[in-house]
Amino acid sequence: MDWKLNRYSRCKVKTEDTVLWENITRRLLVDFRTKRRHCSVPTSQKTSTEAPHLSSSYKRFKSRMVTRRLSAEQPLASSPMVARGRHSPCREVDTVCQRLSLDSPSGGAARTKLTQEQSTETSLQDTVTEAVVSDLPQHVVRPVTASTTYRRNVPKQDWVWSASGEQDRCSEKPFSVMYMAPSTPDQSKPQLTLALPSLQDDYYSHPLDWSNSGIVAMALGCDVFLWKADTPTLQGCIHPRAAPSLPLSLSHSVSSVSWSRDGCTLGIGTKEGDVQLWDVEKRTRLRTITSHLSGVGALSWNQHVLSSGSVLGLIHHHDYRLDTPTVGVFQQQGAVCGLEWAPQGDWLASGSIDGLLNIWTNDLGSKTKTHPPARTMTQPSAVKAMAWCPWQKELIATGGGQSDGVLRIWNNQSGTCVDSAQTNSQVCSVVWSEERKALFTGHGLPHHHITCWSPSPSLEETYQLHGHIGRVLHLALSPNGTKLLSAGADCLGHVWNT
Repeated sequence: MDWKLNRYSRCKVKTEDTVLWENITRRLLVDFRTKRRHCSVPTSQKTSTEAPHLSSSYKRFKSRMVTRRLSAEQPLASSPMVARGRHSPCREVDTVCQRLSLDSPSGGAARTKLTQEQSTETSLQDTVTEAVVSDLPQHVVRPVTASTTYRRNVPKQDWVWSASGEQDRCSEKPFSVMYMAPSTPDQSKPQLTLALPSLQDDYYSHPLDWSNSGIVAMALGCDVFLWKADTPTLQGCIHPRAAPSLPLSLSHSVSSVSWSRDGCTLGIGTKEGDVQLWDVEKRTRLRTITSHLSGVGALSWNQHVLSSGSVLGLIHHHDYRLDTPTVGVFQQQGAVCGLEWAPQGDWLASGSIDGLLNIWTNDLGSKTKTHPPARTMTQPSAVKAMAWCPWQKELIATGGGQSDGVLRIWNNQSGTCVDSAQTNSQVCSVVWSEERKALFTGHGLPHHHITCWSPSPSLEETYQLHGHIGRVLHLALSPNGTKLLSAGADCLGHVWNT
């Protein structure tokens, strides 16, 4: 019996994984030998000496496969923390989208990044399939009817648009007029329709703002275009990236824009975590602030202080007049997807992807010590769409995501919801009109319209505006409150009479 025990003790017991892996390697070896048998390889002695790997044994072949598998499973770094230069903010944004898949574009979180050739081909197919309007006379316009064919918009993160005469990648130029209403306008129809190619279908970005001087800033891909609404003409383009000659993969994708109260300075936030300040009249960059380690999705001004919110839940306050611009830090739970200073500058509202509406005082604290919010309100979905009431400073409106779809009016002082209305759709944007004493909401799935609400004595739907065939992602109101600009996932912009 001893010799039998010694005999069996030398045999290794193979697990199911080992047996399965050996079967796979054997199958690969059979395929390898079959392909080699059918290849037209010369049988001369010289060839056999120059290609000794063709006569590899099964054991050598198996060892190579095991080595490759083990090397593929090795971690890239021993620590989850990496340097800022190697940090990938796109992965953080994808994580946010996965946590709130209902508020993200269909398949956006799981979509694989296209190569440069695939991105160009997809972008060319997703643009408006009509003729070029830039060559038409100024007064010749083309109506957009229901039969006009459009294709579904997809994010075009690597597109670069320029007004300097570079070769266009699309049949439509940014802010080219596609439709102009007759002299007797109809309030239910847009007065002006504009092409907004490369506008990203991103629920968590804020790429649109209308200044008090009448200039609209719109982030399209990696650039910011300036459009004068009164004329209407395209005023120019701002390139936030360091050099226009950089490859597309190294350029800065713009995720948020915000005008200062005087309309002279434009704040730009990028997905790489930079906050840039631009003098629009001189087209010069005042400074670049690199305080964030993740994408900057929201910006808001309070006099000379610019507040920025990031994916990591940090709110930084920057005074661009100082040598060290970052003067204070707030921190909240969840990524910042909404940020808005009250018109009087005494309160700051921030929304998180976790459904929290935080109200902060104007005490900015310091860079090393932060304090909790003054009040916190909760709703079932992400708090992205928000706006302070201009004539009742204690009221703030928020919109719910696709899983919620409720428009709420909150009292800042008591921290309670004073009124609400079910919209039955995703609320992507909210703006107040002091001129009309009304509230406008832009909706996403399953509807794609704009709703006007009467807030007093209670929320009541007044009328709807229909013109987009994709989500109404962003709304901006003119300084006098008589015009409303909407930007949708269909890469179109509509100007409405409120």
